[in-house]
Amino acid sequence: MTGELLKAEKVLTVGTRVEFFVGEDETKYISRVEDYSGELLIVAMPTSKEGVPVIPYKGEQVYGLAIGKEKTHSRYRFMTTFESYGKEGNIPVWRIKMPAEVERFQNREFVRVKISQTTHVSFIDDEGGRTDPILTWTVDISGNGVSFLLEDPVAENTKVAVEIEGIPEIGTLSAMASVVRCVEFKRKQGDTAYLVGVKLLDLPKSKTNQIVRWLFSVQRRAIAKGINL
Repeated sequence: MTGELLKAEKVLTVGTRVEFFVGEDETKYISRVEDYSGELLIVAMPTSKEGVPVIPYKGEQVYGLAIGKEKTHSRYRFMTTFESYGKEGNIPVWRIKMPAEVERFQNREFVRVKISQTTHVSFIDDEGGRTDPILTWTVDISGNGVSFLLEDPVAENTKVAVEIEGIPEIGTLSAMASVVRCVEFKRKQGDTAYLVGVKLLDLPKSKTNQIVRWLFSVQRRAIAKGINL
């Protein structure tokens, strides 16, 4: 389910800290809101660890995470595009498009989206052996977890291997996982299945970022169509 949506100008106020991810780069760049100019948001130019200014190309997609000023320090995410760079006074800045809305959420990796992807699940025994894969479909996916339906219950902490097909930029995601929950699920036709949630283990940060960007794009398209995921 998507988080609470707010008007961007109510959150992205002058002085707000913002973290950016540029294109496919998994590096986090720190910035802050400096000003507004028409439809543009002006933010301090991020730099690399070596102090080199980060300058995307015009129209490149950037993923932003704003840190709220309220006591709860809520986080807000948004997607926008880079327009230009320059200076405001003596401060090097980016000029990016002001997003219409931002979404409140708890953690970048844990945003969970309802989506059905073909998945194969194998159980791992204590010696590392695998059972034959079971064909199923995801119920939802996050940056570090996935849930799916199985015909039989599964104990927590059971190790499984999952292969999720059809993820853009990845193709088939193959990962080890651990069962964190298993609850009874009543199907529409009246029979019972089990909703199994697993945590993906040892997933490279680059893969997590690819999954999160894909889920974000899925949510944005759904919201544009008036669909609540």
